[in-house]
Amino acid sequence: MHMTASRILVAAILLAFAVSAPQSAAGRDAILVVDGQNFHIETLGDSGPTIVFEAGLGNDTSTWKSVAGPIAAFARVVLYDRPGLGQSVPMIKTGSAVTADQVASNLRKLLAAAGIGPPYIMVGHSLGGLYVQMFAKTYPREVSGVALLESASPEAPSELKTRAVLTPGSAAYLEEEGMAESNKQVTNAGPFPDVPLAVIAATDHGPFFKDWEPTLMRLQRQLAALSPRSTLIVAEGSGHDVQIDRPATVIDAIRNLASASNARP
Repeated sequence: MHMTASRILVAAILLAFAVSAPQSAAGRDAILVVDGQNFHIETLGDSGPTIVFEAGLGNDTSTWKSVAGPIAAFARVVLYDRPGLGQSVPMIKTGSAVTADQVASNLRKLLAAAGIGPPYIMVGHSLGGLYVQMFAKTYPREVSGVALLESASPEAPSELKTRAVLTPGSAAYLEEEGMAESNKQVTNAGPFPDVPLAVIAATDHGPFFKDWEPTLMRLQRQLAALSPRSTLIVAEGSGHDVQIDRPATVIDAIRNLASASNARP
């Protein structure tokens, strides 16, 4: 069987693309069982420090789609879905609120089950930032850096909560129900580790929260005081989902954390 010149050229182009395309572009997915619960976990990238991402209230791994690939070019990216979110279904514990200590413990067990060892650079958005604070305080020796993206704060007034209508019994509803207890747990969990910390704060939370903007910025500045090696990054004009509105800002912040992690003795 003979190939025409045009077919040979197309085949050569496809072969060249297959060889040169970054292997980290396609994530490696798995469903692992931890304490009877299915967990979806995805890894991208083969070298560099390990970056573990924690999504916000009711969000799954898709929230990181704009930043995960570029970060995987210089680090090992770990994405996962909390119970009841994304592909981590079904949610087996629907009778009680979700709290920060449960999330941190589950994540640590999941990483161990996946054979992904510390140290970790932890990245948390919104409520995920509160969970990351809990992880860092509970397992300080396993954390080499933290990025908090528009993170929830244990000091936040109760009025600062989602305006979305949450379905009773859903994962998002149970996470919201557990926020008061999660705030207490994070406050009482002990000191934040002395590691590089990047705090990214938005400036445009929409008309409903316009009068709260000074309070929101004050809370982010307080979070930046958690570590003596912190950087506060103000994403001007960004909404709450900075990883979507300002992906380059997030990527650069995590690249700097990765560089700091690589520089450690």
